[in-house]
Amino acid sequence: MGDLDRELLERWQAGDRVAGNELVRRRFGEITWFFRNKVCNESDVPDLVSQTFLGCLQAAEGFRGETSVRRFLYRVANNVLYAYIRKKSKRAREQLDFARVCVHDLDPRSPSSIIMRRREGQAFVQSLRQIPIDDQVVLELKFFDGLSGREIGEVLRVPEGTVRGRLARGLERLRQEVAAQLRAHPAATDDAGVSIEDLERWAEDVRQRRRAELEDGDQ
Repeated sequence: MGDLDRELLERWQAGDRVAGNELVRRRFGEITWFFRNKVCNESDVPDLVSQTFLGCLQAAEGFRGETSVRRFLYRVANNVLYAYIRKKSKRAREQLDFARVCVHDLDPRSPSSIIMRRREGQAFVQSLRQIPIDDQVVLELKFFDGLSGREIGEVLRVPEGTVRGRLARGLERLRQEVAAQLRAHPAATDDAGVSIEDLERWAEDVRQRRRAELEDGDQ
């Protein structure tokens, strides 16, 4: 599959628009999901996806096969996301600390476009928006896209050890944020403790939903 992606990208770079359309078709759903929970408004997603594929084509000349085309697309998508966050924060020309700013800061009224049936699952996806972008990205690449620490490092161009540190930090922040949201719910019990196992279980619920949507999109 990876070799086919590379062949399609090379042909697209050479001017084969049919190959480009096929690469977009193959990876469109995944890249759309990358942005789903990280935007202020769901209507922003199509433009960000388009920017990602255009950016992939423009950057293809510098692609030397150091990672898969899929992860290369995620790398471009992450750059597009950070530019979007800068623009939304009105600080496009300034340094922005992505280890501190979160999607919720940009628009506290904006909900996640991922709708889960159970309140725990909804608290999980909403809480991801309330932790720093750097943490949210690594957690969603792990939880939703199934990337390993090494693969996330390839996407972000950081050492695997840095990824492990961000994952540990992000998991703890996410655990605390979900617990706080559940305690604030009118139906909450006194015990609103959240474990890492709980986070993994709710992440699996989201993955199942993601898988079903991507499969429906292929039909």
